[in-house]
Amino acid sequence: MNLYYLGPVGTFSHMAALNYNGTKINDYIPKSNLYEVVNALEADSNSIAIAPIENSIEGTINIIADSLTEKKVHVIDELHLDISFSLYTNKGTQLEDIKEVVSIAPAINQTSKFIKEHGFTYRYSDSTVQSLEELDQHTAAIAPIGLEDRYDSIEALHTHIEDYPHNTTRFLILSSQKKSVQQATDSILLITPDKDKPGLLASILNTFALFNINLSWIESRPLKTQLGMYHFFVQADCSAEDDNMKKVITILKTLDFDVNVLGNFKKIL
Repeated sequence: MNLYYLGPVGTFSHMAALNYNGTKINDYIPKSNLYEVVNALEADSNSIAIAPIENSIEGTINIIADSLTEKKVHVIDELHLDISFSLYTNKGTQLEDIKEVVSIAPAINQTSKFIKEHGFTYRYSDSTVQSLEELDQHTAAIAPIGLEDRYDSIEALHTHIEDYPHNTTRFLILSSQKKSVQQATDSILLITPDKDKPGLLASILNTFALFNINLSWIESRPLKTQLGMYHFFVQADCSAEDDNMKKVITILKTLDFDVNVLGNFKKIL
């Protein structure tokens, strides 16, 4: 089985892919951006993909959240990865020479205090590791900690430059095929209202509370049809096959919500 991830080798997505042991992987295939990671599942239906969905500093990764609504993909597993960044330069470059930093948008957002403190400008690349190709006498890269051991020409001027300690990214393992899971611990639902009305979100949350089901993730994304209309993602600490969860889904449908189970899986931490 192939596993697609945001490359190149050395990215956090690559690290997460190597940590995933939910199934036997024959080949790890890097893609140049997250859109390509998800789209690869359409062309290779027997494969899986790993993609970040939420970071403890930045929040939800909207590209992947929207892909869950637009693509026929299923969440079959989850994986958490600790995230730490370093500031990389070419060897011999001094900190006072740096004017600009390069990285992907989430990395820039997660190190924004460090960037502002040093007065750097910034621009984006397609991956953290790819940003190392942009190094020059006035440009540094923000990328995963420890890469200086892999690349002889670079050095880390600063390590652990993320805005907050205990920075963690939650990755989803995606498939174009549904997977039957024994003793699932979590489920992800996409809940879509038929129209806007008072108490709409409260009615969703109260239904889960009625059956004492905890929600570990709640996110809204625009329907992209008109202002004020949203999908709601919820992740429940409960299998979609649990009797109480089935009752929740039935009630929500009775309240004119469309409910789509995006995933049912046993969490891997």
